[in-house]
Formats: sequence, C-alpha cells, structure tokens
Amino acid sequence: MNFIHRQLPFICVALFLAACDGSSSSSGGTPSGASATPAPDPALAACLRDNPALVPASFAAQTAPEGYVADSSGDYELNLNALNISVADQSGDCAGNTAFRFGSGIADITGVVANTGGMGWEDPAQVLSGVHTRQYARAFAIASPCNGKRILFVSTDTGMIFGSVRQGVLAAIAADAQLATRYGPDNLMLSATHTHSGPAGYSHHEAFNLFHFGFDEDNLNVIVRGIVESIRKADANLQANTATAPITLGIGELLNTNINRSLPAFERNSEAERREFLDGRGDPVDVDKRSVQLNLVRANGSPVGLINWFGVHPTVVGSYESFVSGDNKGYASLLFERLMNTDYDAADSVDTFVAAFAQTDEGDASPNIFIRQLPHPDPARGGAANDFASAALSGTKQAAKALELFSSSQQLSGPVDYRFFHVKMDEVTVESYDGPALPPEWDAPVKRTCDPALGVSFGAGAEDGPGPTVEGASCADPDFAQAAADDFAAGSAGKIPPNLAATTVLCNVGLLPAMDLSCHAEKPILFAIGEPMNAEPSILPFQLFRLGNMAILGVPFEVTTMASRRLQKTLLKTLAPVGVDTVVIAGLVNDYVHYLTTREEYSAQQYEGASTIFGAWQLAAVQQESARLAQSMVAAVAAPTGPAYVDATPVVRRTPYSPSDSSSGGSYGDVLEDVTASAVRGESISAVFQAGHPRNVVRAQTALSFATVERRQPDGSWQVYRNDNAPELFFRWRSDSQMEGNPNDAPVTGPSQAEVRWEVPLDTPAGEYRLRHNGVAQESPSAATILYEGVSSGFTIDGAAQNCDTIAPYQP
Repeated sequence: MNFIHRQLPFICVALFLAACDGSSSSSGGTPSGASATPAPDPALAACLRDNPALVPASFAAQTAPEGYVADSSGDYELNLNALNISVADQSGDCAGNTAFRFGSGIADITGVVANTGGMGWEDPAQVLSGVHTRQYARAFAIASPCNGKRILFVSTDTGMIFGSVRQGVLAAIAADAQLATRYGPDNLMLSATHTHSGPAGYSHHEAFNLFHFGFDEDNLNVIVRGIVESIRKADANLQANTATAPITLGIGELLNTNINRSLPAFERNSEAERREFLDGRGDPVDVDKRSVQLNLVRANGSPVGLINWFGVHPTVVGSYESFVSGDNKGYASLLFERLMNTDYDAADSVDTFVAAFAQTDEGDASPNIFIRQLPHPDPARGGAANDFASAALSGTKQAAKALELFSSSQQLSGPVDYRFFHVKMDEVTVESYDGPALPPEWDAPVKRTCDPALGVSFGAGAEDGPGPTVEGASCADPDFAQAAADDFAAGSAGKIPPNLAATTVLCNVGLLPAMDLSCHAEKPILFAIGEPMNAEPSILPFQLFRLGNMAILGVPFEVTTMASRRLQKTLLKTLAPVGVDTVVIAGLVNDYVHYLTTREEYSAQQYEGASTIFGAWQLAAVQQESARLAQSMVAAVAAPTGPAYVDATPVVRRTPYSPSDSSSGGSYGDVLEDVTASAVRGESISAVFQAGHPRNVVRAQTALSFATVERRQPDGSWQVYRNDNAPELFFRWRSDSQMEGNPNDAPVTGPSQAEVRWEVPLDTPAGEYRLRHNGVAQESPSAATILYEGVSSGFTIDGAAQNCDTIAPYQP
C-alpha cells in the first residue's frame, strides 16, 4: 500500500470532501508516544474551497475598481531547458531517499501590545494599543536517517529577525543539554514573515530602533523565549515519532494576490529577461506567482504541518492602525490551523497541525492589489472594504492555495544537508559576474561592495506606506547632481547651503574621509550606516538547506522578483548536477539589512534600490557568495571560512516602564460598559473592563489571552469559543494618562480600560455567549502582581447561521 493511499481518508476530508468515501482506515499505527491530530473541520474546508472571492473571473468582474486587470495564468517556474540546466540523477547513500522524520511546534511570541510602534512601518507616530491577531513562532524539525542529518526551520510572525534574536536563540539552545546536541548555527534557520504590525525595538543595532524611541528588552525577550519554546516542541515531537514518512512538495500558481509595486525599477531589466515569464496574454509576469509548499504527514495519516512560501508583503494593515497583527500571512496560518483544529497547548509528543506561511521574494511584491487605482491610504487598496478585510482576503487566498497543494503526491527525494557562513558584505569583490550584459553607463570594470548607506529615496517609503521624500532621486540626473554639488561646495565653505539638497542629498559623499562609499553609483546618500557608526550589521549570515531535490537559500535581505530569479539560476547551475530541481529564496532570514535589487533596478533609485545598502553590485556579490556555499555542499566539504558575527550593544533605550496601575476605587476586571442583550451576525458587540497595563503580562511571563468569547454549554457551563488569536476578536487598551500619538509610557499609568470587541461572523451558531478579559495589574514596582479577569453579561445570537462567513468586499 503506497503512502498516498494511506493518506486518502484524510485528504478526502480536508481537501475536497464531497466526492470521497472516507470509510476506509489507515493501516499504519500511531507511533509510540504520539497520537494523531484532531480531525479537520470539513465545513470550513468547504467554505475555503468554494469562496467566490477566490474565483478570478468573479473577483475581477464583481469587486475590482475600473482599470484593474486581473492576473492571467502563465509561466511561474524557471524553464531549466531554456537555461540549459540539466537536473542529474542523485548518487550516494541517500540517492532516491524518501524516508524522513519530522516534528512541528508552535509557541506564542506576542510582545508588548500597547505603547509601542510597528516594526517595519518606521513611523514614530504609530502607537499600537491592542491585538488583532497574536504572533507565533512555528518550528519544523526535519531529519534524514540515511545520513543522520537534520535541520530546523522556524517562521515567525515578526517584522524582522535581527541578529539579536538569532544570538539569543542560539545561546538558549547552547544552554540546553538536549537541544545543543542536535542544533546550532549551521542547521537552524530563522525566518520572519515581515508583518509590519508587530511590536518593535528588539534589535541590538541602533538604526532599527531609531523610530521606536530605543531598544525594548521586553519585546526581544518574549520573541526569543517563544522561538526557543517552539523549537523545543518541534524537537520533542520529532523525537517521539520514530517512524519515517515521505514529505511531499506542491508547487502552484497563485493569482490576484500580489502586484509589483516598483514597476519603474522592474522595467529597467532587459526585455529578454522580463519575457522569460509570460502570462496567458503574452505579457511579462512582473512578480512571483509561485506558491511552494512542503507537506508533512505521517505514514499513519496524522498531519503534522505545512511550510508554504509565497512572495508578498504583509503590509495590508497600515501604519495608521493600532493593533498588533500578523497581517495576511498570520491570517493564512490561523485560518489553516482553525481548519485543522490545531491545539496550541498540545503535549509535545502529540501531533498538532502547524501551518507556516513563510516569506520568500517579496521585495517588490505588494498585497495591495488595487494600489494603482486606489493609492494609499485608500482603505480598499488591498482588495476589500478595509485593511482587516483585505488582510483576510489575501490570507484566505494563500490558505486556499495551500489547501489545494496539500494534496500533492510529489515526494522529496534525496538527503538532508546544510551549510552556513558569514560574509563581510562591505568588502566583497565580484570575481565572476553572473548576470546579463549591461549598458556602459551601468557597468564597471571592478565590481565590489563598500560601506553601507541608505539613499534619499529610502525616505520615500514604498507605495504601501509612502514617506516624506520622493522615489527616483538619483545622482545620474545631471541637474540634480549639480544642485547637490553646489550645496556640498557651499556647506564645505561654511556657508548656508543654497537649497535643501545640502541637508538631504550628498552625491559627492565619496570625498569624505574615513568612509568608503564609492560603490553606490547613482545613489545620493541620505544615511551612511557603516563604520564608524555601525548602526546596522555588515557581517551577515548566508545559509543553505537541502531537503532532497529542493534547496532553500536563506539571506537577510528583502529580495525583489528579478533578483530572486537570478539567484535561483545561480544556485541551480551548481545544485542541479546533484539532483536539485527546486530552489526557494527565503528572504528576511537570520538577520536583516533592507533590500536586494538587480543592478538595473538599482539604477532607478526607487525605494527598494535606495535601500540596497551595499551599493550597485550587491546582488552580484550575493550570487557569488551563495554559489560558494552551494559548491561546498556539492563537494561535501565544510562551508567557506567567514568572519565571526559581531553583535552590537544598544545605547538608546526606551523610557523605562514603571508599574503604576490603579483600579480607580474598584477592582481590576470590573465591567465598565456591558454588552447588549443580543448580538447580530455581521455586526459587532463589545464590553469595556477596568484594566492593568498589558506590559505587565509580558513581564510576568504569564500565558493568557487578553480577550475571549465564551459559549454556554447545555449543562450550563461556559466554554471558550474564540480567543484573541481569532481575527474577528479585537482587544484594545487605553489609559487616561497616555498622551495621544506618543508610544512612550506615561510616568504614571493610573486607571486604564480594556475593550473587547467581537465582529460576529455570519457562520456563528445560535446560542448564548459572553466576553471575557484577562490581565495582570501592578500598582508599583515593589507591589505584587495581580492576575485578574472580567466577564460580561451573557448575550444571545438567534436564528440560523450561514454556512460560511464572508469577507466585506470593495464597493466602488
């Protein structure tokens, strides 16, 4: 009996439901110490499968603004034959291997949800004050018995993985007697989804904390603790399940979910290269439409998890919103985990489904598919009525594709392997350029990197959240360059610069001593961030995983569509001869240093090019160093020697928080505003409670939900129906003492309130419900913490529920 046959009952239920007879049972037993995951929810699977918002024809005709052109199916994978790349048969002890061991783990990493900014928007005026969805770390341990190697991949609902996070996680692993024998720097890959709505200030490098009023140790600690806990769970889950099973690989095309936000840059790539990917209309595909997925299901049919890679920014939820949110990728994970009845508190040895929607080449890929017709800050730019509906729409599309790909029967074949090293990115000379021919004005006889710097157009931001300057500021513009030169000359002579260029643009900054900025070509320098400031790291991690015939390159950049295609080609030239036919470029891995564009895109000095910090030849340098890593894997030798990572010590720190809650003469948890007697599906119901500061929860390391919905059971007891990882349940905190628009905590918190608001879905069953708020209060630094709860009155929902909830559409 083959593997897919043993899975058949599960696949029938979880995927397409109606046509399958699920009466047969798996012949495989549950491994010792483990048990199968709860059954998936067939009704939710049917809703996901049949959602009309996901049908391209319906989507384009019914919900799009005038001028929007829906995607057309076309090329979404590299044509290896056209590139003269041949995938060879595998050899060695693991040739043809399809037997893997694996485990998954999930842990909460939600940080301080009030009086902090969103990591990614870099907007000092943004003040987070509650929760839309919680943040999680999702870990996957995968081992290959044929060669005794294993890897650990972790996807986190964070804006970035900074070196501070990785170093903290590695230190915790090294201190754990069990984990230290199995994991370390070489085989641990940490990846960020890049949500822009997670708590900020957790880097050791000053530049990333600059717009968040300094370093926030509480946020760093909770992220590190949660990642380590997810790793511990994944490892324990693998250790408890000794039986092997295949891992399947699904690849498909996902349309109407991302759009190229930087066309002026993309179109500078040669026409020949752009036309390597064509849609059904014969037009170039200007953003990656490929959805790549690993499916982890045990031989007995117990589903363990999935890792899905699709390139799109989680920037639907804008900087003007004040809720912590996983955005579209967090929504996709939570939706799929709800479908699979994930138990977030399951014992380590018990399989519970973990769905990671990880990041890949999102550098120029926006989720705001209507942004050309409905520019920021139009609330419908993401495709639905508002930011949260648009995040739901984008996340639902990703989850629906994942559901389809979960039926894939293509098994990974080959070994598990890994390589890792650091590169001093400001000192790379490109010995062998692996890119298309360039016009003379963009070429250079010596191609190298130099000290990192951000250009003027960095201040413009991207179309998803524009900043105060404009894109396209370039020293290649002779008028612009002359203005900059005049300003520089005046400033050097001690005179007042004749115009604004003197303070914002330095096209002649290469003349300054103590810095090498000569590689930046067209880029007018806004911020020099290398030595001697060391505001951002220059020694950076490169990592390569092999899982059978698939490879994952982890780099610390946001990689544009064309840069990713070139990196894939570079790696396949080296790895195809040993049997690798699929490459995923995983950006935002192990550290973070802005963007990675092609030389041609760099010349346009859009936001992404201005944020390519090591100059015009950064991609060529990354291709070269990545090829070196791949070559060491093919040769079965150690990775190239690189410099040791140099951590930083944050100097600027947030204003210290001093616990100073007050119950205002009452008790914490008191109901200040109660619910109405009944609620209506499709509308909201809320209650307000006397509260303590949410930072107390993080410091107390207490596992609790700020908000829950409870449903009365037939025996009169109350059972949790939804908690604050549900996107329809919002938690908001406010304090009378807090200054509007200031993310720093007031010297005295005083009385504060917590609002729990439930946007009641259309598929909510009839019954009696109530709202609950949980929290921690502390009235002085020396006082004991007070765990409290508040419960609203009951309210009823009457009448028949719809079979499926819907997403509020865009209305012209």
